[in-house]
Amino acid sequence: MNGQDSFNAYLRGLGDWWVGRSDGPALFAAAEERLCNMRKINELKERGAVIEKAVVRVGEKRVTEKREDQVIDYQFHIQWLIRQSASLYLEEKIENRQAVVRGGLLVSDSRMPAALPDRHRQPIVLADRPADLFRGGRRYNRREAVRYAELWWNRRNPAYPQVENDCTNFISQCLHAGAIPMWGRPVRSRGWWHQRSSWSFSWAVANSLRWYLSRSGNVIGATEKERADQLVPGDVICYDFNGDGHWNHNTIVTALDASGQPLVNAHTYDTRNRYWSYTDSPAWTPKIHYKFFHIEDDV
Repeated sequence: MNGQDSFNAYLRGLGDWWVGRSDGPALFAAAEERLCNMRKINELKERGAVIEKAVVRVGEKRVTEKREDQVIDYQFHIQWLIRQSASLYLEEKIENRQAVVRGGLLVSDSRMPAALPDRHRQPIVLADRPADLFRGGRRYNRREAVRYAELWWNRRNPAYPQVENDCTNFISQCLHAGAIPMWGRPVRSRGWWHQRSSWSFSWAVANSLRWYLSRSGNVIGATEKERADQLVPGDVICYDFNGDGHWNHNTIVTALDASGQPLVNAHTYDTRNRYWSYTDSPAWTPKIHYKFFHIEDDV
C-alpha cells in the first residue's frame, strides 16, 4: 500500500469509527484529541442522541516530501448525521489537519492550531447609543441572521473585514444581516461597527463583544439569560474557556435540538449545528464559563 492509499483508507476508517465499526483510526490522533472525541461521544449519550452516519471529505490538499516522510496538509470536513428521539439533524465541522506517512504507512494525523485570541485586554466598549438611532424602533430579523450563519458558516464574506481569529467577526456579520444597525465609527472603543479596513473592538474581539452585550443600552439590544435553553435561533453564546474572566469565543444559535437545547454555528474552527456546550473542543476546560444573550426582537 502506498502513502496515498494508506491516507485514504485512514479517512474511510475514521467515518466508520464514529459509528462504532472501527477502532484503528482513532489511534493516530494525539491523546488530547482522543479525549475530545470521547467527550463528544459521552455528551451524545447524555443527550439521548446517537451518530447514525459519519462522512469524511478532504478539501484542499498539499503533499510535501520531507526526507523519509510524506507530509499531507489538508482541509478536513466531517459530517455527522445525528438522531435524537424521533429527530435527525446534520452537524458539520471543517478544520485544517496534517498527516504524516512513513514507509507507505500513516504514522500520525493532527489538527493544526487555529489562531489564538489576543490575550491583550482590549478596552471595554461602552454602550454610547445615541437617542436618535432608534427613533421609531428597530426590529431584529433573526431569520435573516440565521440564514446568513448557514450560508457563510464555512466561508469568508469579502464584503466584511478579514481577520485571522474570525469567530466574533462572523457573529457580528450575522447580527448585521439580521438588521442590527451599526453605530460609533470611527472610534474603535465606541459602539459596534465596521468600515472598510477598520472596525470597533466589539465587532471583532470576543472579549469586547461579550462585555458590550451586557452593557445597558447596547446598540445590539441584548438581554442576558440564565440558561442555554432560554435562547432561540438568532441569539448569542459567549465562552470563557479558562474561567479567568477573559472571554475567548462567541457562537450564534441556529437551531434547537429535540430537547430544546441550542445548536450553534461558529468560525475559526468552522462548525455548523454544534451542541452549544463545546465539551468536544480542545479549548474546553472544567472551569469554562458561559454567557447567554437573547437579542430582543424589537427595541
